[in-house]
Amino acid sequence: MTRSVDRNMNTTNIIKSDFIRETLETIKISITTNQFIDVENSKIELKDLSTGGEWISLKETVCAYLNTDGGIIICGVRERNKQYNLSGFDRNNESKIIELQKSVFKNDNEVYIDLTRNIYFDYQLINLHNKNLDLLIIAVYPLSDDLKYISFNGKYYERKLTQDKEIPVSKISQQKEYKQELEFAKEIAPIDKATINDLNIDKINNYINLLNREIRSETLKSSLSIAIPFLNNQHFIRDNNVTLLGMLICGTDPFHYLASRVEVNAYYDTSSDIGKDKKIFRTDVLNLMEESFRYVWGKIKINRTISNGGKSEPEYPEILIRETINNALAHRDYSKDNFVTIKVEPNQYIEIKNPGSFKEKIKIVNTDTNIEVRRIIPGIPESKNPKLASILKVFDKIENQGRGMASLVNAALENKVDLAYYEIKDAMITLRIPTGKLVDDSIETWLNGFQTYIELKIKNTLTYEHKAVLAYFYKSELLNRKRFFTILLSESNNHFEVIDELKRNGILFEHQVSSEQTPIYVLDRVLLKTDFREELTGIMGESYIGLEQAAKEILNITYLFSKYKNQALKAAEITPEVYRRIYGGNIVGKTYETLGRRIRSISNQLCDEGILFKDTKSAYSFNFDYRKLNALF
Repeated sequence: MTRSVDRNMNTTNIIKSDFIRETLETIKISITTNQFIDVENSKIELKDLSTGGEWISLKETVCAYLNTDGGIIICGVRERNKQYNLSGFDRNNESKIIELQKSVFKNDNEVYIDLTRNIYFDYQLINLHNKNLDLLIIAVYPLSDDLKYISFNGKYYERKLTQDKEIPVSKISQQKEYKQELEFAKEIAPIDKATINDLNIDKINNYINLLNREIRSETLKSSLSIAIPFLNNQHFIRDNNVTLLGMLICGTDPFHYLASRVEVNAYYDTSSDIGKDKKIFRTDVLNLMEESFRYVWGKIKINRTISNGGKSEPEYPEILIRETINNALAHRDYSKDNFVTIKVEPNQYIEIKNPGSFKEKIKIVNTDTNIEVRRIIPGIPESKNPKLASILKVFDKIENQGRGMASLVNAALENKVDLAYYEIKDAMITLRIPTGKLVDDSIETWLNGFQTYIELKIKNTLTYEHKAVLAYFYKSELLNRKRFFTILLSESNNHFEVIDELKRNGILFEHQVSSEQTPIYVLDRVLLKTDFREELTGIMGESYIGLEQAAKEILNITYLFSKYKNQALKAAEITPEVYRRIYGGNIVGKTYETLGRRIRSISNQLCDEGILFKDTKSAYSFNFDYRKLNALF
């Protein structure tokens, strides 16, 4: 039940939200049953506003919500020691609430900013123990990226879980630079010859319905002429001209005016005839996202996994594919008349090629040292289309700035996909997400060989978290050598404790171009030794050079396990890694069996020559005392 409010207060009838009703009902149940149920989270905050300190805290929270993802503040209730106390909201303080919209928060120029479209209020009457109490609900909608950050009392706040934290100076500076770049943004540029009649009223009303579902309240429009004020406020039209933003979201025929900028070419590459299964999508950005996802999802292989009871699992997580496609279309460079290309390479990777390039400030490139580095810094404002991004959040199409890269990192570290990487050239960004896992069989073999070496240094058992972080840095360095970019991994964006432990114990160290703000870690050089040709040539002389590839790989593997783990390997343990090194990850049964027999034969010959030892269990180890110059085989 709601009650009338001061006509000067900006209300949205936000009480109709099921989310808010359920939260208030949970608080009431918790009080009446004397069983605490926590309702506070990153999007819900409780304030009783009984002291001056509480009012300051309220403004800090509103500031943090505006600068982050928005949220709801319920005033007139507090939680202390896992107990709720309802004191209600004093309506005599309405003027202080109204001030939040226009005279509390400042922009970069120290000017108060009008937030009437971002902060809304409403009352809720709650009955507890036969007593009626007013609660005030404040709904805060986040600022678009081109308006962030705003300050309160000279300080900038952001939301971190359930706390309001000051934003670091470096992050504020990055945002200011980003906003300067956006002054010439193309998303609100007018479209030549497009008129308001080229917009679709049903698409406009669909957007309004979603706004009402979220926080803001807007009446549905019966005609385009009635919608003009709303379209101006949303930057869909400007000086009576349709903008790029308006055409992307609610254009009737976007391709007619935007051509390749609203086109996606999707391929399923069987290598026999790439054009055999090709789809071209030409529509507004929302439908491009949905149709592109359906195409890719329909092509992804479904695997059966015995470890999970025969459960069917796709090659890639559904949410990751959606998010990656949506981010590509949300953040592409719409000033370039070029289409997006999506290619599914079965059993290998998904590739998304996007017009544009990353700003230099988020790229780390160093090729002047022995360890080449090509990394992308996540989390720095990069979107060329902040208003489009803000609208797409309403449609639940994208998350926070920088979350797309974070999702790629997390999916890899959780072993759901392999390490994603970028290729940047010819004014295009190509993202490839390989199928498989970050900690795959080859990584397990690599780490198994160095396990004793690593565990002695860290004085700890090698856990999966250790393996994932080590695999991430290992594969990053290999990809960087091939001129591909990988997403920077540091304590600030993942696995703080593991990275810190590995750094303290000499398994990770900082690269020469590392900085306090952007630490860049690389592996202990010993761990990069998977090819021991120099050591083997030093031991065996010219006889090593004439060996066939399978024999060289057998020696590489036995050398690794003998030197760093003191472990002998059976032929059946050597075969999988030799196969991967020669033929790749896709196993062909007959080829694998033939190689297995060949490995046993070669290993026995190497034993006859005294290069390998063979124990009573038919396991092979390397003989470091061997010295001979004559050729083999």
